[in-house]
Amino acid sequence: MKNFSQWFWIILVLSLGGNQVVLAQTPPPPASAPLPDGEEIIKQSKALLYQIDDQENKVTLKLIDRSGTQKEIVARRYWKNYKNKDGFSGKTVIYTESPADLRGQAILIWDYSNGGKTEELWIYLPTLRNTRRVLPQQQDEAFMGSDLTFADMGQRRLDEDTHQTVGKQTYRGVPCLIVESTPKEKESIYTKKVTWVSEDDNTIQKIDYYDRKGQLLKRQTIDWRAIKEKENNIYIWKKTDIVNVQTGHKTIFEVSDLKINAGLSDNDFTERVLTTGPKK
Repeated sequence: MKNFSQWFWIILVLSLGGNQVVLAQTPPPPASAPLPDGEEIIKQSKALLYQIDDQENKVTLKLIDRSGTQKEIVARRYWKNYKNKDGFSGKTVIYTESPADLRGQAILIWDYSNGGKTEELWIYLPTLRNTRRVLPQQQDEAFMGSDLTFADMGQRRLDEDTHQTVGKQTYRGVPCLIVESTPKEKESIYTKKVTWVSEDDNTIQKIDYYDRKGQLLKRQTIDWRAIKEKENNIYIWKKTDIVNVQTGHKTIFEVSDLKINAGLSDNDFTERVLTTGPKK
């Protein structure tokens, strides 16, 4: 018997009292539209972060272990958009306010826009009265005991990864495009990151991080707030949850007391300010 696929054109003549019935071709289903380019999707999602000139906010970190024991850290975060000036995309400084044993600890991050230039980080430890540069091989360490690393706190350049759109899925009621990003450097802590990006507004809804063995390591979900600025919406993180699926440890970042376009200067993002603290 011939396969059904061979019967696209079927002419069946039935001799029933001289009547003939002709069955026409069944039209094939319409071809699905190709998925958008993965690099372009990630580019648009990153562009949301650079809609403003600068940002100041309070960050509350809640560190929760598998048993439910919780530790809370409060910090102030300052970020400035450098718009590729002097080869920088942005700079960030974070000052810890509590608990008492961490008060005064500060971190400075410089993100570069130039290809081949990796981010630079410094940390100030008040107990030692010492500022040290965090070397590239040390940037995989946990940020303040959280489920994000020092490197996660910065912004990777688009060209540091290969991006491929692998599908579509609705997540938390939001239609998303799914992009798989594979780092080009061999020594990366992650073999890949899989990102769910909203089709409507380019916000990142979820990121899955895979370890060096290719196993799911942690899952990050992000809640956003939209701020009306002239004719456009400015999207800012409101909260992000990160769960280490291998250990059960969880981190919640909550953003409050937000100020945008406050006029932060270059002097607010130098090694010296790590020891002096933010301007009041």
